[in-house]
Amino acid sequence: MNIKIFIAGGACSGKSILARRIADHTGYPVASFGGCLRNYAREAKLPLTIESLQSLGQGLISQLGYDGFLQWIISYFSNVQWDNALILDGVRHIAMYDSLKKAFPANVLVCCVCDRETQIVRMMDRDKVSRENAEHILLHPLEQFVSDLVSQTHLLFHPEDSLEDFLDQLDTLISQQ
Repeated sequence: MNIKIFIAGGACSGKSILARRIADHTGYPVASFGGCLRNYAREAKLPLTIESLQSLGQGLISQLGYDGFLQWIISYFSNVQWDNALILDGVRHIAMYDSLKKAFPANVLVCCVCDRETQIVRMMDRDKVSRENAEHILLHPLEQFVSDLVSQTHLLFHPEDSLEDFLDQLDTLISQQ
């Protein structure tokens, strides 16, 4: 089965950790929009801050459009077997999800949802930014787009949810594809 599991959520909502947990459970490989942008920024000698990566992603989408950005991601990840099952971490726009659905109709969209305070604390810890800077980052338009995805989501994950129960629900959704 060549199902794709798309992981959506705001900054520091737990997307990457959840993607790794799903990968451990399913054996599917993980590709990451954020990882791709970080690698590209590193190669281009651009800053690796959250703000600069948000701007880089938005700039590429503005330049290429959503379908073009997806094609850029696919070509950038030339080592990924796109015809096989895969977890794609970092979906942040409903229009990006629309492009993904066209390209990969067998999919499950998972959204990580956590409260703003949790995001701020995680960002301060992970990225060593001030509270004020973390709050500013969460006001970026990209962060606002994520809430539009919730209505399209097949499965929500909150930090307090049981991972085992979540994975059972995910298995059910995968088997229905």
